[in-house]
Amino acid sequence: MKPLIRVPAGDVPRLMAQLRNAVLLDGLAVLPIPGDEEPTDPIDRLVPDDIALVVETSGSTAAPKRVALSAAALRASAAATSRWFGGAHGQWLLALPGTYIAGVQVLVRSLVAGTEPAVMPDHGFTPEGFVEAARTLDPDRPWFTSLVPVQLARLVEAADTDRRVRAALGSFEAILLGGQAAPPGLVERAAALGARVHRTYGSSETAGGCVYDGTPCPGSTCRSSTARCGSPGGCSPKGTSTNPNEPRGPSRSTRTEPAGTARATSGRSTPTVDSG
Repeated sequence: MKPLIRVPAGDVPRLMAQLRNAVLLDGLAVLPIPGDEEPTDPIDRLVPDDIALVVETSGSTAAPKRVALSAAALRASAAATSRWFGGAHGQWLLALPGTYIAGVQVLVRSLVAGTEPAVMPDHGFTPEGFVEAARTLDPDRPWFTSLVPVQLARLVEAADTDRRVRAALGSFEAILLGGQAAPPGLVERAAALGARVHRTYGSSETAGGCVYDGTPCPGSTCRSSTARCGSPGGCSPKGTSTNPNEPRGPSRSTRTEPAGTARATSGRSTPTVDSG
């Protein structure tokens, strides 16, 4: 067993450093928490030695709970995303909270690629902030980011009248879109502005997105009739059954069923789950 430490997600450099130790060096497990204040007592509880990250689910498909993921699962997910996009090790822009798996995976993919992510200003998501953050990206590398539909909708609306937003949207090699179903026509409007948007599906239990544009990543399987998606890269993340409001103590950990799969609710043939 080893300590699980609470790390403020608003302090991105510190979160990156702790994730580097946890994911690449088998260091202490990380629990990202809201805000940028260092907790007085950073140790949350003890977790199994193979756990690198614990995140709280968004509650989009069920009651919020904690999910524990191994370093191998996180690296496998990052590698699967890279393979999907032709092995490109580009630079990522962090536009989502680091308290959820979609935001954490932007950081993990950056660590695996050996790049530093650009970070949105901490005063909330705005088209102006997106443009500002994009300007800090390396022009000699491919650019990637993960967004939710409401963020993309704001960018598309602003791009109709602001050439800077339109140019920024069209400069990304790929924009991963998840978290919930996109409104009808949004992706098409974004594409008309030059944005390369890819719909993603996954969950905290699968360490992020495992289906891109309706096709499972390498090593993943998806059955739309049951809305079950297997984890990328053959990883088997552990899903904790701990309620996030429970008092501290030894975590109660159970594997999702079957090992390495996550259950999601479906809307027609596509599951609505966390973005990755």
